[in-house]
Amino acid sequence: MWFQGCDYVILAFFGDGTCNNGQFFECLNMAALWKLPIIFVVENNLWAIGMSHLRSTSDPQIWKKGPAFGMPGVHVDGMDILKVSEVTKEAVGRARRGEGPTLVECETYWFRGHSLADPDELRDPAEKAHYATRDPIIALKKYLIENNLANEGDLKAIEKKIDDIVEESVEFSDQSPVPARSQLLENVFVDPRGFGIGPDGKYRCEDPKFTEGTAQV
Repeated sequence: MWFQGCDYVILAFFGDGTCNNGQFFECLNMAALWKLPIIFVVENNLWAIGMSHLRSTSDPQIWKKGPAFGMPGVHVDGMDILKVSEVTKEAVGRARRGEGPTLVECETYWFRGHSLADPDELRDPAEKAHYATRDPIIALKKYLIENNLANEGDLKAIEKKIDDIVEESVEFSDQSPVPARSQLLENVFVDPRGFGIGPDGKYRCEDPKFTEGTAQV
């Protein structure tokens, strides 16, 4: 992006479970080495699906890993939208000044299972109840009303607009035709030639041998 003369900053979001993988440290090292304009945002919700963060890492304070690579590490209450915004603005400014990346650990929580396949039987009910009282959306609503930045009517109108957009999106998806196989690699690679497109210029997925596992790639 620098080569293009842009002042864009990339925000990479991932969970606490990612931080025990080697790729995480490789990315921090390369970003610091090249002073890339990127902010690594760790959404530490204390659980990597069914694995407790406290059981899976030698030092649960993820933000400390930033200084080890020469970049700032910041811990912020991820349930406080305004604090997250403040920390992010500082990191964006730093990146745009050419000072490199920042590692931001947002301590947060998820209120339901990790997915529809997760029965959510491992987390302590008391733990879930504690964090449920700190719902960031409810807290922001309270802040907006108490500071006369919005009223109940305004917020209900926003909620209705969101519900309408979601419903329209679901309806559009349900009514849309199934994509053709030729669209398999669209918007996946900048240039899929050499991987998804063969020397003849055709999509490899259109070759019957591709789905049989016998195509030469």
